[in-house]
Amino acid sequence: MNLLIFIVSIFSIISILAFSLFSFISSNFEFFPPPSKNSWQYRIFWLFFRLMFLGLVVLSFSSFNTLSGIATWLRFSLGLPLLILGLGVATYLSIKLGWENAHGEEKGLVVTGWYRWSRNPIYVASFIGMFGWGLFVNSGYVYVILSLWAFLYVLAPFFEEPWLQKRYGDDFIMYKSQVPRFVGLFKKT
Repeated sequence: MNLLIFIVSIFSIISILAFSLFSFISSNFEFFPPPSKNSWQYRIFWLFFRLMFLGLVVLSFSSFNTLSGIATWLRFSLGLPLLILGLGVATYLSIKLGWENAHGEEKGLVVTGWYRWSRNPIYVASFIGMFGWGLFVNSGYVYVILSLWAFLYVLAPFFEEPWLQKRYGDDFIMYKSQVPRFVGLFKKT
C-alpha cells in the first residue's frame, strides 16, 4: 500500500513540475500561476498538490522509521522543532500575504514585513520545515517526496516572477531589484 501511495504522490508532484515547466517555456499554455481561481489550471494544481501532500502525511505515519540513541535525540530536538517552526511560519506568512495572493490571485503586491528580506519567505520557511520533516520521519519515501516538493519551491519563483511583473509592472521590478529571491540583505540600487 505504501508503494501505491508513494507512486500517486510522485505522479502528482511531477505533474505539477511538468505542467509548470511547460507553461514557463510555452507562451500558449498557462498553468502556474493559474490564470484564475475558477480555471481548470487552479483546480488541477490544487488537486495534484493535495494528493502529494496527503500521500506525504500518510507515508510519514506508515513509514516512520524508528531510531535509537543520538538519532532519536536529533529527531525530537532538531527535526520536530524545525518541522513545526518552518511549516508554522510558512502558514503564518501565507495568511499574512492573504490566501488570495498566496493562491495566485491579484490582490496587491506585498513588500513589507518578512517580504522586505525575501521575495519568497514562504518558500524559505517551507524549506526549513521540509528539512525538519525529513529528519523527523527518516523514511526514503518521505525524503523523495520532500526533495521534489523542495525542487518545485526552488523553481516556483521563476514561474511566478513573470506573472508578478506583468501584473504589478514597475512596482515589482523595483521590489525585485532591492530584495533577494530567497534570503539576504537589501540590494543596493
